[in-house]
Amino acid sequence: MKSFLFPVLQSLFVALIIMSFYATSWFGEQFTLRAEPFDPFDPFYGEYVMLQYPDLKPTDSLQNGDVYFTLKEGNDGYALIDRVDSSPFFGSIHGTYYDNRITAPQLEQYYVEQGTGPSLEKARDLVVTVDVAPWGTIRPVNLDVQQD
Repeated sequence: MKSFLFPVLQSLFVALIIMSFYATSWFGEQFTLRAEPFDPFDPFYGEYVMLQYPDLKPTDSLQNGDVYFTLKEGNDGYALIDRVDSSPFFGSIHGTYYDNRITAPQLEQYYVEQGTGPSLEKARDLVVTVDVAPWGTIRPVNLDVQQD
């Protein structure tokens, strides 16, 4: 009996990690963000697009450093910052405020199919769809060129 316990616990742990990845989409809200690309290649992981988000600007006067924020859908259908604070609160996304913009580690890199990175960099106007869980986890799910 004891020899089966460890592999079962390992399997349950791996299943829990996989479930937590998809739980963001199952229980979270979906937002669309405007994005601007830069630097499309990593020699170890392949092509990715580094993204910055021009709409993620807070209205409050914050100091540079760690911030916690939530998103809401704006009138034009793109996500805007709903609430921003320098201390954590439930449902907040952890980010960094610098140079009048907010970034979050999960939103900065989007890995793409080999060969598509340079064309996305040239597009300059991108749309990123992200799922945001009620507990503040972010999962980017789609990256497209913005159609005007």
